Amino acid sequence: MVPLKFRARKTLLWLLCSSITILTIYYLHVLLETHHPYGSHDTTLSNEVSLHQGEEKIHEANLSGRLNVQSAWTCTGNMNYESEWHQRTCVFNNICYNKTRKIFQFYRKPGGIKRPVLFEPKLGHIYDFNINNHGFVSLVTRPTVHGSWGPTIVEELLPSANEVPYLQHVHVLFMHWHVPFNPGHIIWEDIASTYFAMIRLNEYDRNAVLLEYRNFPKSGDQFHHMYENLVPAFAAKVDSLDHYTNNFSSPLVCFQTLVAGGAKPVFSIDHEPYTHGKEKLFYDYRTAILQYHGVNISDLPSRHRIVLVNKTRAMRRSLRGISNLVEVKNFIKLAYPQIQLDVIDWSEYTFTQQLHELHKTTILITPCGGISTIIPFLSDGTHAIIMDFYVNKKAYAQRARYRVGESASMDGAFLNYFPHIRKLYYQVRSAKDYVFDFPGALDTRQDASIRVNMTRLKELIDTALDESIISSID
Repeated sequence: MVPLKFRARKTLLWLLCSSITILTIYYLHVLLETHHPYGSHDTTLSNEVSLHQGEEKIHEANLSGRLNVQSAWTCTGNMNYESEWHQRTCVFNNICYNKTRKIFQFYRKPGGIKRPVLFEPKLGHIYDFNINNHGFVSLVTRPTVHGSWGPTIVEELLPSANEVPYLQHVHVLFMHWHVPFNPGHIIWEDIASTYFAMIRLNEYDRNAVLLEYRNFPKSGDQFHHMYENLVPAFAAKVDSLDHYTNNFSSPLVCFQTLVAGGAKPVFSIDHEPYTHGKEKLFYDYRTAILQYHGVNISDLPSRHRIVLVNKTRAMRRSLRGISNLVEVKNFIKLAYPQIQLDVIDWSEYTFTQQLHELHKTTILITPCGGISTIIPFLSDGTHAIIMDFYVNKKAYAQRARYRVGESASMDGAFLNYFPHIRKLYYQVRSAKDYVFDFPGALDTRQDASIRVNMTRLKELIDTALDESIISSID
């Protein structure tokens, strides 16, 4: 009986100790909760809220500091030689347009130290955005002093946001190249440069506003109409600088983000190095335009279609087309009876219609020049057969790569940067391959049309068919 009673007391003692231990742990937990009202999950949530609130305060402080103190800027491009102003693309933060003085004012704190903007190997530090009668960047494709621009530094505090408007969306300053109408220069130089500048500086804004500096096209003319076809594809609007800023009653209009510069010629062989590496920019810009005009870029052609371009209009006296177009048309019909052939005069189509026709084309046969600059809107995997021109003494340009007696691809320096299309250049080898467009003409580049040889044309069409992503002809 004694051992049994001992075991019962031992068991009771063990239960009592366990209860005391459990109660002790519970009260300790309650005590800790009193001092730390958030558990592990709640603490994390609390930290996230605090961090978010801190970020907001930092953002507000930085924004407030920028708006009430001074302007800021950064660039891509040459920052060592002032003569390389046409190579720069820049973004300026919190600068204001003075409507009376017609200048952009870059604000620095009064009495502050001068800060260098360029670092010339020979001249040393340069402290201004306007040097040697030219600006800091080029606003136009063909750079001239007239087309250069830079803000004027003023030693003043930024105007209060209560007194003048601060426009939040990105604004892009550019200048229209005022030359005879050519769709290629407008699409790929005037307007494309504004899109490229935003992307390169990581400032892209779908609601951006493009501001033309001095030569805004008149409403209703060809240039303005082309602007309307292009700008809404990637930005909110385009306007002249003065018209846009006159919508605000204050004498100053301030921009939180102003992008400027970056316009480059893309059709000149001597400027081809500047196009290197921009293939994705070109393709994305082209795609945005197609989509804006309702083209389903995923709906690729399933059957072959040849389009032969009939050029009937030109801005100059010469046509620079295909002289034996009817012969070419009849040959293609005879040689490829199973393939749809359409002869198209682009002047009879709206820009939107042109894009839709191109998207349904697998082989495009076209003269060179401005009429060929819509080639990039062809679908992926398609082919373009483009006429060259013969280089005679009048057509020779010293800066160009080609020489007298050679066959030159007028737009090759541009078209070769669209790898989604295979370019097949119809070479012009002798005087038998061209005819002058009018009596007394001498320049084979500007004033001659191409006489196509059917055997050589067939070689290019067969190459296109053989390489095509379309495996069979229905």
